[in-house]
Amino acid sequence: MWQKARSWLGVLLLATAVSSSSVCADAQEANYPTRTIRWIVPWPAGGTTDVVARLVAQKVSEVIGQPIIIDNRGGAAGMIGINAAVQSTPDGYTFLVSDSALSSVASLNGKLPFDPEKDLIPITIFVTVPHALVVRKDLPVNSVKELTALAKEKPKTLNFGSGGIASPLHLAGELFRARAGIEWTHVPYRGSGPAIAAVVSGEVDVATPTLPSMIGQAKSGNMRVLAVMTAKRSPSLPDVPTLAEAGLPNAEAFAYFGLHAIKGTPQAFVEAMYKACIKALNTPELRERLREQAADVVANTPAEYAAFVKADTQKWRDIIHAAGLSKEN
Repeated sequence: MWQKARSWLGVLLLATAVSSSSVCADAQEANYPTRTIRWIVPWPAGGTTDVVARLVAQKVSEVIGQPIIIDNRGGAAGMIGINAAVQSTPDGYTFLVSDSALSSVASLNGKLPFDPEKDLIPITIFVTVPHALVVRKDLPVNSVKELTALAKEKPKTLNFGSGGIASPLHLAGELFRARAGIEWTHVPYRGSGPAIAAVVSGEVDVATPTLPSMIGQAKSGNMRVLAVMTAKRSPSLPDVPTLAEAGLPNAEAFAYFGLHAIKGTPQAFVEAMYKACIKALNTPELRERLREQAADVVANTPAEYAAFVKADTQKWRDIIHAAGLSKEN
C-alpha cells in the first residue's frame, strides 16, 4: 500500500515540477528580454556594418527596454564573427548583425564549420546601401573614364584597398574591375574602416566602400567620389553619376545589413526581436538618421530575407569564381 502511495506521490511531484517549469518558461517568454542583449558585428568598429548596427541597436534597445551591446569580431571577411555567433548559446540574448558577407562566405571558404542557411535564423534586413567608386583626393583623375584610362595605361600600378579578401568591398571592386577591363594591385585590410582610412591617407589609390562609411570623408573633401554603383543616383550625393551614366552598365553593387538569430533560439524570442526591429525601423527618428547615412530602410519579413540571401549568394558566387577567389569544392 505504501509502495503505491509513494509511486503516486512521485508522479504528482513530477507533474508539479513539469507544470512549474512550464509556467516559468511561459513567464520568461512573456517578460523577454530581462537582461542585456549582445549583437555580434563581424567587422571592426568604424565600417558600415558597425555604423548601421549601432544606429539600429540604439532604437531597438529603447523599444525592448534593455541595453544592446555591440560585439565587434572582425577578420577573415566576416567568417570569424559569423562563426562566433553560430557557436553562441541560442538563448535569445545573442544575435548576429548579418550583412553581405553572408552571401560570399561559403564561396570564399569552401567547406565551412557551419551552414549559414541551417545554423542561422533570418529576422529582417535593416537597410540596403550603395557602394561607390572613390579615389584619393590627389589622384590625377576626375571621372570613371579617366581612372579607367590611367589603369589601362599603367596596369597594376594602382592600389585598390578593400575590407579583406572576398569582403563586400573587394567583390564590388572586382565587379568594377571586370566590367572596366583593368588590372590593379589589391591591398586587403581588416574591414572597411581601415580601407577608407587608407584612401584618406593616400596609402591606396582606389576603393569601393559603401556610402555610410565614407560619405563624411567625401563631403569633407578627403577623397573624391567618381560614381555610385547603383541604378539611380543617391539623394545623399546627387551630383555624383552612376556607373551606368559613366559608361559601365551591369556593374551594380549594393550592400545589405540585417539581423539573424542563432539556430535553437526560442521562436517566441525570435518573433519578439523581429517585432522590436520593425517597430524601431519605422520610427521617423531612426529613418531620418539612416537616410542621412545614405541607407534605404527595408524592414522585410524573415522569409523575404531568406529568399534574398539565397539569390544574392548566387550572384556573388559567380563574381568570386570569375576572380579566382573561390574555395568551393
